[in-house]
Amino acid sequence: MRGWILDLYPDGPGEMVVWLKQDDGEAVRLVDSWSPSIFIGTDNRSNFTVPTYTLCDELAWTRLVQRRERVTDNTAAEVLEVKLRDAKRIQQVASRIERLGPFGMFRLYNADVPPAQSYLYEKDLFPLARCEVERRGDTLEWTLEDDVWTYDYPIPPLRKVELKVEVAKSGKLPRLTDRIESVVLTNAEGTTIIDDRNEADTLLALARAVREADPDLILTNDGDTFLFPYLIRKAKAVGVIADFILGRDDAVMKLPLRAGTSYFSYGQIHYKPSAIKLRGRVHIDTNSSLVYSEAGFEGLFELSRTCRMPLHTASRASIGRALSSLQLYYASKIGLLIPWKPTLAERLKDRSELLTADRGGFIFEPRVGIYEGVGELDFSALYPNIMYRKNISAETVRCACCPDSNNRVPELGWNVCRKKGVVPLAIEVIVKKRLRYKELRDAEADKGVRERYNARQAALKWLGVTTFGYLGFSNAKFGRIDAHIAVCAWDRKILIDAARIAENKGFEVIHGIIDSLWVRKGGAEEVDFLGLKEAIETGTGFATSFEGVYKWVAFLPSKVDAGLPVLNRYFGAYRNGDLKVRGVEARRHDTPEAFRECQMGVLKVLARADSVAEAKASIPKCIKIFLGYARALERHETPASDLAFTSNLSKAPGEYTTMTVQQAARKQLVAEGASLHAGEGVRYVITDYKGKDSKRTIPLDMVDDQTRYDAGRYIRLLAETCSSVLEPFDGRCTSEGLMSLYERDMSLPLTNLSASQP
Repeated sequence: MRGWILDLYPDGPGEMVVWLKQDDGEAVRLVDSWSPSIFIGTDNRSNFTVPTYTLCDELAWTRLVQRRERVTDNTAAEVLEVKLRDAKRIQQVASRIERLGPFGMFRLYNADVPPAQSYLYEKDLFPLARCEVERRGDTLEWTLEDDVWTYDYPIPPLRKVELKVEVAKSGKLPRLTDRIESVVLTNAEGTTIIDDRNEADTLLALARAVREADPDLILTNDGDTFLFPYLIRKAKAVGVIADFILGRDDAVMKLPLRAGTSYFSYGQIHYKPSAIKLRGRVHIDTNSSLVYSEAGFEGLFELSRTCRMPLHTASRASIGRALSSLQLYYASKIGLLIPWKPTLAERLKDRSELLTADRGGFIFEPRVGIYEGVGELDFSALYPNIMYRKNISAETVRCACCPDSNNRVPELGWNVCRKKGVVPLAIEVIVKKRLRYKELRDAEADKGVRERYNARQAALKWLGVTTFGYLGFSNAKFGRIDAHIAVCAWDRKILIDAARIAENKGFEVIHGIIDSLWVRKGGAEEVDFLGLKEAIETGTGFATSFEGVYKWVAFLPSKVDAGLPVLNRYFGAYRNGDLKVRGVEARRHDTPEAFRECQMGVLKVLARADSVAEAKASIPKCIKIFLGYARALERHETPASDLAFTSNLSKAPGEYTTMTVQQAARKQLVAEGASLHAGEGVRYVITDYKGKDSKRTIPLDMVDDQTRYDAGRYIRLLAETCSSVLEPFDGRCTSEGLMSLYERDMSLPLTNLSASQP
């Protein structure tokens, strides 16, 4: 039997279910007799008898094996491999073993690797892999006919359906107790609307429609947080839960046992709802899938294959979790155990060493102002390439086995192991595949194929970005701060070397940050910048990309202190007319759509200018755009949905004490029965900015035809948005200047405006 692996999950004790998508489009359910192993380490071999006899009811068998316990170990140790009877009880068994003795008596490994991923690691398979499978007794024997390194792999024709539910709201927000108004299913064949008066009939009709359409992928919006919990509760309430089956397995749909979780990452609180999975089908909640929102289906498929995570898991996983899965796979291939609770500590450093080590990547502060003829050069995936090429990993930096290694960390002189580390092993596929996808994309003429390559490289880009942060993450399985420090040291050397090369060739460094340089030279043409690119690559040994020459580029100051430059706040137009915008409102996720459109409209006008002087001359056209949007706001012609701000909760709603505009929206949502968690985003429209109560704003979900937004406040905020990109060209175009113009010249024909009237 041949086909593609679509889905897999543990079922009964000792069973792993695998759904195979065949060439004829049918999905076949296969069952493999398999369960995961956990490993136990201890200082006294006689201690192994304790879990063996105490937990005999949970264990299929045990055996002593040789494995590397810690990533820093050079030799294998004797550990006890424990094969479980039931994969679903892996966490409970691990907790029982840990409590069998004093703390530290038993060291547990591979206990928190999801069973489906363990199966893929052990069998050397991956989702959507083309395989041949044969049954031998109660086990499956797999022959892989695919390769994770393949660039043009075939994806089976997957049937997709989009599921929506309309709720007969009893209040301003839909509630779990509200009646079902209709269910809408949309696929390639068309749209099916189910609107029976009887809710039980509606739910059963939905189950029949899904069974008849037989989709492989079911897409929802907020399916994890509302849609499926709502349908499951409804099915229970009307007594049809036993027949309300949307998966391919005859399994009753259940609510998750655990609620969603809030977590902290890169300075922000995020919320992750508990996933609702459909056995044999893949449920993708488009509202909680980062990889799908950034790279679509092709990016999701690439991430799932590369990181060896089931599709439903990969669609919801953070990029860090996906990267971790990739590292765990390579660890399993080299006999390295995966610690349940990492304990790898930072090496002690004296004050002098710490002063040198505890620094980030190098930065040349930008010179605030507008410049012409500036060229931008970026190192290609610099941090991942440093880790891969310099063999930076938790166990390689300052290893005990290679004190005389020629591979030394700059500034610190730390030795780096000659043996390939687990992190570089995992990064190789990210670095090389992404580079190849970009080459294929740039050489491809077909738009559809080009978009496919671009989506796949985008998914790998996110993995590459995360690799560096995970080296210093305290909960990373193979992270260590010394490795994190080593990457920063290499980055500083590379960027400084690149700047010196540029200066030696007569270029002036205008700005530099981590892996990018902005340089200029009087009379320099593109060929001169390409020559500099080649010299930097030769001098540093790392590839760079020449992004182009700016007709003009503006580096902006802080909004708080005009004399303070901001590292990543700039915008400019290349000589080919393309815009590059960083750090201003149009790039922020919380900016209303109307503001984003207005600011980008202004920037596109400026981008047509071939010089700073021409850009200044185009300011009247830019002001015309601002006034057009402002007048639409004054007349309430702009839809309220285009004026919604987005704010993430940094804590539970009840913990806020000040009635800000954000809290006003949260309070209304809670009053309507919404359940909010730290890390969730709230979208709101300002209705009375100067008000004192919760009516200052209204949540977007509660906006209706009667909603009136605070036009005056929005016009002032729009002026601030436009001034961000106009004031650098003309100091009179402050937000107050633009507001004065709007207030004075409401009746003045726009064609009469001049640059002398900002």
